[in-house]
Amino acid sequence: MDLQPDARKLLRDGMKPREFIDALLAKKQYIAGIEFVAHTLPPREGIWWGCLCLQHACGSALTPQDRAAAVAAVQWVLQPGDKTRAAAKFQGEAAGPASVAGHLAMGAYQAGPGIASPGGPAIPIPPFATAKSVANAVKLACTKSDPAKIIETQKLFVELGITVAEGRLI
Repeated sequence: MDLQPDARKLLRDGMKPREFIDALLAKKQYIAGIEFVAHTLPPREGIWWGCLCLQHACGSALTPQDRAAAVAAVQWVLQPGDKTRAAAKFQGEAAGPASVAGHLAMGAYQAGPGIASPGGPAIPIPPFATAKSVANAVKLACTKSDPAKIIETQKLFVELGITVAEGRLI
């Protein structure tokens, strides 16, 4: 992952992931924290974290397309497989790239081994595609909350990601 220079300065050889997250939090590098958590979580846990952030930021104030994409992402978390991946792709595309739920649904789709191509071999998924979709979804979810509390929301979402990483919310 690409770290911003201020965040990269905090990284030390032999540093454990939790130590790095703690350093990012101490220096209020919340966006870097979101990126790092998204890249360290396995895809299923990452999508779940994003869904929790979406719920916190938007509650039930979702468009029908966003609701369908969020449901598809959660269904993939609960039953990861080709059927739920395909449903996530369909709903993610319908919600669009400006949608938190759309990013999460597309992230679920990208968690598979490849993208089917008509009449040909599967096209490999780009490295870290799910992590990038999750990071984008979580950062976008931060903008859906009270603008005066965006920094607090970023910090909260990093802490929520830590909780998911520790296995306490999945």
